[in-house]
Amino acid sequence: MAEEFEAYLRRHAVIAYHCTREPAPGYFQQHGLRLLALEAHQEEFLARFGMNFSPAEVAEMREAWRTHFLVGRQVKHREGMLWFCLTKETAYSQGTDVFFKFCGGGAVFMPLKRHPTIADKLGQLGAPVVVTVQLPPGAPSPHRSLALPLLSAYHRTRRPDASAWLAET
Repeated sequence: MAEEFEAYLRRHAVIAYHCTREPAPGYFQQHGLRLLALEAHQEEFLARFGMNFSPAEVAEMREAWRTHFLVGRQVKHREGMLWFCLTKETAYSQGTDVFFKFCGGGAVFMPLKRHPTIADKLGQLGAPVVVTVQLPPGAPSPHRSLALPLLSAYHRTRRPDASAWLAET
């Protein structure tokens, strides 16, 4: 049954949830979401919020980004992608709290979480938001199961003690 449900989901639109901080009220409603262009996103972030950081902090941010994404090879997990949770339960789980805590999305804050003064400032910018989208048929990664997290979420409506299959794509 799960295989048939998976095939069905691949042929139909799927609702998904993107967890982040919105730079200004209504920003995503007006501009939507886009695939990540890492360096462009970081430069846009600095153009919008750079005045909140000292020149030394901006230099520290640039070096942390370079080290984390280019030297650390994390760029392959972000560039040209946009990540979504496949259920509301996943979107509001403890694992997503970091996306609500710091502004700039993973392309900005991931390498800076342990930089106290910068992280504090990132936590004061924007407001937490879950952007609900309808993904077109076949859009989610073919390597991620769609059926299992949805069946798991339904199962938990019947048995609250059931294990959750939290998934993203």
